[in-house]
Parts: sequence; structure tokens; C-alpha cells
Amino acid sequence: MKKKLFIILIILIIVLFIFYFRPIKGNSLITEEYKNSSAYINNLYKSDEMFKHKLLDEREYYVYEALINASIKDIPNVTIKCKEPKCYNAMIPSYNAIYLDHPELISFKGMNQYRYNDYEVTYRNYSNLGTLKTYLATKRIERIMENLRNKTKDMNDKDKIIFVYNYVASHNYDRLMMTYRDNQSAYSFFSLFGGSSVCAGFAKASQIIFQNVGINSYLVMNDKHMWNYVEYEGKYYIFDATMGASYRNKENIHFYDGLGETTTGDIKGMYSEYYPEIQTDKLKDIFNL
Repeated sequence: MKKKLFIILIILIIVLFIFYFRPIKGNSLITEEYKNSSAYINNLYKSDEMFKHKLLDEREYYVYEALINASIKDIPNVTIKCKEPKCYNAMIPSYNAIYLDHPELISFKGMNQYRYNDYEVTYRNYSNLGTLKTYLATKRIERIMENLRNKTKDMNDKDKIIFVYNYVASHNYDRLMMTYRDNQSAYSFFSLFGGSSVCAGFAKASQIIFQNVGINSYLVMNDKHMWNYVEYEGKYYIFDATMGASYRNKENIHFYDGLGETTTGDIKGMYSEYYPEIQTDKLKDIFNL
């Protein structure tokens, strides 16, 4: 009995080391200076918080920051005391800005509802991921990023983009919405047991991976869908790995349609004025896929 327990303990220690605590180089963009900034959440991703600055003014930043803090601390309900009347007008822009600015915030799983009066907003977060689970999942995803950096370190940009598309699209699309609440972040995509997500999880995972392998990209969304813009040779193109996940098999003639199309047909999405111009030609064709 003691021998079996000893073997189990050794196996557990090995698993924890490999998946959670083995030393890694990490994301080279996460500097000490960035860690000391208000934008820092974890070591997965460096955010420039573009949409915080584009969609909100400085008086509204506290709404944005209050939502982030509530998610990090796994607070299901948070009441935000407003500094001016009608600050609820900042709620949806702040929520959208966090969605686009912080794919690494894996505990930010979506909004259940909110209510308000002139000087107060109460936000109900989809919570229950838990701080310990968030911490361990972040550690594990950091090591997944290390694996992907090593696999792509000798690739050119074209091969990296194709690699990320194939990798993300090979994961399961949660057609039955079985992981609802979790599947609106990258958390469910990087699940220890295979990953199952929807478009938000796919796009956020793609965004994190792109930065870690050295490709510039943006998160894009409309009211029904989420995808990415990816930079190739100084131009930006549509990247929608959810399209690939819809077909799963890259031998299917439609598998690479996500390198140029979206599942909704909307190629620009919300806030298009803040993004670089996108090309109407398709990476699928440029790459001869």
C-alpha cells in the first residue's frame, strides 16, 4: 500500500512539474516595467489596452478596472460607485474593451446581467472559476506557450500562421454549449482534457498564441462572433479559426476559408475605425491552400 502511494506521489510530482511548474523562458514581451503597469494581469500576454483608450475617457477607466478586478478576484456581484451621473453608459463599452484588450484574463467569462441607477452600477459576473483554478490554469497555459514557441522558432511568418490555424482549428467547437460560461474565455480552449470552446475562446487563444510566437494580430468582434486580424508582410488579413473547427479536416476544401472569411460574413466587425486596413484578398489564396 505504501509503495503504491509512493508511486502515485511521484507521478503527481512529475505531472505538476511538467505541466505547471517546470522552468520556462516565458513571453519575452512581459518585462518588469510591464509587470508594474496597470495593464498587467499575468505572464501570458502583454496588452496595450487599445480599446480602453479608444472607447473610454479617463473618467470611465474605473468601470473598466472594476470589472477586471471583480473577475480576477472571482467576485460574482460588484457594485461600482459612479463619479458622475449616467456612468452606466460606460458599462457596455468597458465590457467590450476588456473582451478585446485582455484575452489573457481567463477568469473573465462573460456578463450575466447588470442593473443601474444614475450613480451606481451593479454588475453580475459569470464567476466560479476560482482563484486557485485560474492560477493553475495560467501556469499550465504558460507552459503550452513555451511548447508552441519551441515548435515555431525556426518557422517563417507564413508557416507560423498556418501552424496556429491548424493547431487552433483542431480543437473541438462546443456546438452544444456544454461549457457555457467557461467557453467565453481562452480557459476552456486550453482545457487539460482536450479543449472545447466557442468563437470567443478560439479567437482569444489565437491572439495569445500569435503574440507568443511573434506574429502581430488583433481581436475583432461583432454582436454574434469573434475572430482575428493577422499581419503578414505588412498587411492585415482575416483569421477565423472557428471556420476551420467547423470542418475539422484540413483535407476539406473549405477548411482554410477562415483565412479570409468569417462564419458571419462580416469582415470588419465593431470598431472598424480603430483597426489597420484589412485586405480583401485572402491568405488562403496567397498561401495557395
